[in-house]
Amino acid sequence: MASAVALSLGLYWGADGALSALVHPHSSVASVRDNYLPNLGPDWGTQNVNLNRLGNALADGTLVVLGSSELSSHDLRFVPYRFFPQELKLPTLAYGHAMFQSYGIVSVLEAVADSLTPNTRLVIMVSPAWFASGGQLPRSAFAEHVTGPVWDRLWDKPATREQIQDWIADNANWGLLWLIANGQVAELKDKIALWWNSRGERAPDRPRSPLAVPAHKYVSWPAAARLDAGRWHDLLGQARGIEAELGGHNPYDVRDDYYRQYLAPLNSPARNEFPEMPPMTRPELGDLARVMALLQQRKVRAYFVIQPFNPKLILDVERFDPVADAIKGMCARYGMGCLDMYSVPFQPGMVRDDMHLAELGWAIADQGIAEFFSR
Repeated sequence: MASAVALSLGLYWGADGALSALVHPHSSVASVRDNYLPNLGPDWGTQNVNLNRLGNALADGTLVVLGSSELSSHDLRFVPYRFFPQELKLPTLAYGHAMFQSYGIVSVLEAVADSLTPNTRLVIMVSPAWFASGGQLPRSAFAEHVTGPVWDRLWDKPATREQIQDWIADNANWGLLWLIANGQVAELKDKIALWWNSRGERAPDRPRSPLAVPAHKYVSWPAAARLDAGRWHDLLGQARGIEAELGGHNPYDVRDDYYRQYLAPLNSPARNEFPEMPPMTRPELGDLARVMALLQQRKVRAYFVIQPFNPKLILDVERFDPVADAIKGMCARYGMGCLDMYSVPFQPGMVRDDMHLAELGWAIADQGIAEFFSR
């Protein structure tokens, strides 16, 4: 039995290595040109293409925004991957959706670490909800984001390989091991399909040396994106107006459709977000420190946005105050920019529900981002 397993693993690794050298990744998803990526994609080719896109964006000064479920609000005018390219003419790429937390962020950034330079313009949206979850990163999110080319690149480096092994040792169950194994098998099937479908095609040109790789044109901050205080005042007023129209008719300062569907049927919709243990004791803060340490090592001055809770729906908001203070202290220590939206007075229109940014919240974040990177 052991011999059969060893033989199977040997055949798998041999086939996987040979196919990796033979096939050229390309995307099977037409939306690969979109500037919002919830994840890297459904197959090995698309994942490689999108990871390279992310690396190029980090290297050439494109505005890159990493976050979780707040980025899924693609219907909003002021969400950064719409506002900055459409209204300020600044190339922007956003990555992430629900459950993409600090460990996933540092894993993806480690996979493209060579693209992190002083030219990098990186925004990281920090959600207080990360510190209320059951662990560092849900197992399903690990399998979704630390997969394909991210896994391959991290596994090839001893330091990051050890970090993966430690995470798996701390979090593994049969479900996670099945997800990892299934992902590796799916990757091999994707490579076989690419190889089979590309038979007879001329091999793509491969650069023979770093000098053969065309340099990416650096994206300068456009003059159109340098707005004065008066213009930002007007934009913030427009954002308030949008939210007053969509959410000004309920007692919880949320969108009216959200209130009717989720809150109105409840006798008491408010809740505690941190009922089990203090958020300072979660491992999330250590993972966030790893993100900042990596960025500091690469001389990247990133911008961290601490998002707010809705205090009319979250009763124990003060329990997160020490974490917000710790994050601000870490930003100062590592030389990062920080916008603390959690500690400022809450305003109607900042969030559309209990925690996800609405138009005013995004407009406030946009102003902070623009002023930080245009200095």
